[in-house]
Amino acid sequence: MGNAANFVRAKGGGLGDISAGLISHLYQLDQYDLHLAIPNYQAKFRHGAKLTRLELDRRVRTLGRRGVHLVVDSAFSYLHDIYTDTTHHPRIRRAEAFQRHVVNHLLESLRPHIVHCNDWMTGLIPAAARATGIHSVFTIHNVFTELETAANIDRSGIDARRLLPHLYFERWPGDADDTWNANRVDFAASGIHAASLVNTVSPTFLDELVRGDFPDVVPPSIRDALRVKHAAGRALGVLNAPSDTVDPRLARHAVRFGCDDVVPKKAENKARLQHRLHLTDRPEAPVFFWPSRLYPQKAPDLLLAVAGDFIVRHGAQVVVVANGDADVERRLRRLALRHRGAVVHHPFDEDLSELAKAGADFVLMPSRYEPCGLPQMECPRFGTLPIVRSTGGLKDSVTPLDLEADRGIGFVFDEPTAAGLAGAMEVALAFHHAGAAARARTLGRVIREAFDRFSLAATAARYVEVYERLLDEPPPA
Repeated sequence: MGNAANFVRAKGGGLGDISAGLISHLYQLDQYDLHLAIPNYQAKFRHGAKLTRLELDRRVRTLGRRGVHLVVDSAFSYLHDIYTDTTHHPRIRRAEAFQRHVVNHLLESLRPHIVHCNDWMTGLIPAAARATGIHSVFTIHNVFTELETAANIDRSGIDARRLLPHLYFERWPGDADDTWNANRVDFAASGIHAASLVNTVSPTFLDELVRGDFPDVVPPSIRDALRVKHAAGRALGVLNAPSDTVDPRLARHAVRFGCDDVVPKKAENKARLQHRLHLTDRPEAPVFFWPSRLYPQKAPDLLLAVAGDFIVRHGAQVVVVANGDADVERRLRRLALRHRGAVVHHPFDEDLSELAKAGADFVLMPSRYEPCGLPQMECPRFGTLPIVRSTGGLKDSVTPLDLEADRGIGFVFDEPTAAGLAGAMEVALAFHHAGAAARARTLGRVIREAFDRFSLAATAARYVEVYERLLDEPPPA
């Protein structure tokens, strides 16, 4: 929303990417009176923009008049990393502090027609909106939730009694004392239950949740609340899209290129990547890039199971630019020591990640489940082909490469096993060893297709359809 993005910047994964892109497109569309509420991460904002506390406070007041509402609370003030969980301000307390301001001030003062909420951290707001006669959209980016008693929600400053009819409890409510003091409210399920419309960030992920896939991962409350919404025709999937700025022609940390010079420029970027990470200087080596956080959902254990043998047999190189589970990071460091010059693990770095997208040949995303994912849509813009498991947004966005038919953008496997990943990597190698002309033609087509298919404008248009649907309906009962 204008130049506010120059100093109000705080990103949390794909949610941050799509929220920023959607807001930018809606702001440019100028079809709605748009308001944005985010926590005031004072320490982060001041450090990033080189502002004093007084200067930031002045900007906060100015931004509020322009529709950017920074929620001031000590729970956010001193955080440099938005994922930090502190003793005094654990994540559930921060979520309550944020929602308290939205519920008590913004909903009352702005009286919006629609409030759009994201994930469990905003799960109480749809209940407050419904109690006020305001429509809400609740977007599920991930299947995590938190639980808290109504009494503690009330103590946080949110009038829980007013919201009780629209909240989703851990178990069926009993007597008044049990409902208030013992039975806990499920934040994510409450958002689903109370919202006018619910969406996941890919159509396939919605189907998987409703079908009951991933029972060890998806809380039963989220699955059950979503099934009810889906049966009522109030749930849909809207595929995310990468930012318009993710573009090899606009690269800041890699040699820029487009469809016509993809092969020679990617070779330059591979050389830069190998030099920066002290990989063996081998232009012909297939380079596999891991872009995702090192958590079980992303299945880094599958990469660890196949990488050593694959490197030895095929002379491949593996670049991991990611943080995550400490044990996985230790195992990656040991793998890098055993295969010095062929494997590198580097903590996440946005500049290095861009260079890896531009210099690698393939990007690995063997996720056990994936609500949407963005690297498998971003990397093809750089001519880096995705290797993905057929799940969630990966299934919706990556079609199998077929050289003879000249279609598809990547390599897909079904079962979340080491053998499945290794098989897909073998197929990818066959393309890597195809003739130079065929590779150049295919990579140029893939780049064009990635920009055409994965567009923030198209995603924003789908959300506009959602908003217009609700604007045509009477206020919620």
